[in-house]
Amino acid sequence: MIELLIVSAIMGILTLSVVNLYGAISKLEKERATKKEMEEIKKAIVNYYERNLVLPSPDTNYVLPVNELELAPSAQTDENYKDKYYIYAATNESDPLTDLRVDSKVIGTTAAVLISSGRNLRFDEENTTVSDGRYTQKSSNHDFDDILIYVSQSELEAAISWRREIEEELAILNQAAQILAANDDDGDGFVDEDTTDPNGNWDGVTNWALVNGVTSLTQAGLVTDADKIIDPWGMEYIWDPTGNKFYSSGPNKIDDGGLGDDIYP
Repeated sequence: MIELLIVSAIMGILTLSVVNLYGAISKLEKERATKKEMEEIKKAIVNYYERNLVLPSPDTNYVLPVNELELAPSAQTDENYKDKYYIYAATNESDPLTDLRVDSKVIGTTAAVLISSGRNLRFDEENTTVSDGRYTQKSSNHDFDDILIYVSQSELEAAISWRREIEEELAILNQAAQILAANDDDGDGFVDEDTTDPNGNWDGVTNWALVNGVTSLTQAGLVTDADKIIDPWGMEYIWDPTGNKFYSSGPNKIDDGGLGDDIYP
């Protein structure tokens, strides 16, 4: 009987250990699944900023704006914790908040946070008040289980560094196009190239037909730097004869007529 009692006690301890271990593993799996889902949402937020140079504003009650982010409606809730809504907060150049802070660290005047309530289904510590722009990611409190990821201003600036370069190059090309269209009085593709052309736009006509692409600018001697002719993806900048502007076909290298992922000034 004593031996049976000892065996039963051991079996009980082992069973309890297995149950506790299973619970811990299940908790970690849910946390990993939620973090993975939140990282995908973060990518969508960064992609939106790359396209629009502004962060999407939260829906009512700080709900994730899935339509603007082109996400499924289910992305608004954390499916691993009884479909609890995520908190999404963002600020754009101090609008509507001066800045966002996570664990007292400033993450920028253009930044965003995404927060899951975790398995206790409540937002804890600074995450309880969304409108003040102050949030908690890490805590020494063992009851704290919120999961927070953020997009900092520096991350967003890095994400659009290539776009800034394109905008600068487009500004140069479009300024050169304006000069050519306004100052080639005899239509031979050159700007005030000889003594017969008075300095400036003598006839008062801006002839956009003289601009037919970057080749017309290089032939006129207005653009000599080859790097200003090709975008970061190796494609020549495109001339829009209707809008009278150059633009880039964007990352997909396909001319969408100034739409889609095209970068149009």
